[in-house]
Amino acid sequence: MTKKYLFLIFLLLPLTLWSQEDISIGKKYSIYSNILQEERDFWVHLPDNYNPADTLSYPVIYLLDGELFFHSLVGISKTISSSKNKYLPESIIVGVISKDRTKDMTPVASTIGRNGKPGFFETPQGGGSERFNQFLTEELRDKIQSEYKTNGKNTLVGHSYAGLFTLNTFLKHTVDFDKYIIIDPSLWWNGGSFMEEAKSIFSQKSFEGKDLYIAIASKERKERNDVHVENAKLFFNTILPKAKNLFFVTKLFPEENHGTIGIPGIYDGLKQLYNK
Repeated sequence: MTKKYLFLIFLLLPLTLWSQEDISIGKKYSIYSNILQEERDFWVHLPDNYNPADTLSYPVIYLLDGELFFHSLVGISKTISSSKNKYLPESIIVGVISKDRTKDMTPVASTIGRNGKPGFFETPQGGGSERFNQFLTEELRDKIQSEYKTNGKNTLVGHSYAGLFTLNTFLKHTVDFDKYIIIDPSLWWNGGSFMEEAKSIFSQKSFEGKDLYIAIASKERKERNDVHVENAKLFFNTILPKAKNLFFVTKLFPEENHGTIGIPGIYDGLKQLYNK
């Protein structure tokens, strides 16, 4: 055997020992929103067994701030929808990518900061949640339902500002989703005005058939005056119990802060609501 052939054998040998195949958990798309008057990005994960030709259909989990939590949610869903840990049915996951979180996720414009004091923002910020809700439920969801085999069961997941948006949607547009998973919502927004509004809404309507989960990061923060946990406890203890015909779970996470609660909160929320 010539040196030339020996060289080729050694050159090609790694290709026989290692094969390459991409690992893909989803695809990126965009849609032009006539409501928001701009292009908006979203990511989609389909169940491993998804087949356009069969008769199966799937629930959809809409994940706000998708760029932050999409990979984690896909991993969580694979784990707890497996045959050994069947908490969650196989689901289509739609990650909604953020563009201007303050504008999209907050119900009213405000200058008040997290400490409850006015003047944190020089000019009022936010207040676009109604238009964003329209985009989410009228444009994006229509797109998902027309392109994929959905079964009409929808879950909304949001953290921080997106948690406030999810809670606001639950209260004011209850029929839009079946399950709501809310992680450390920004209840401090606009001096906590949402709390008073929630009291009134809870006393007036029924939430039959809806499931709600709220997780709060309660790790103590000594470096600033933070009304967040106080608002959350008030909401848990005096406001939420007044809800009529509602299945809900609330949980404090004393070892987590606002930045770390996302993944454990989403994991626990899915288990609690789908394994009730």
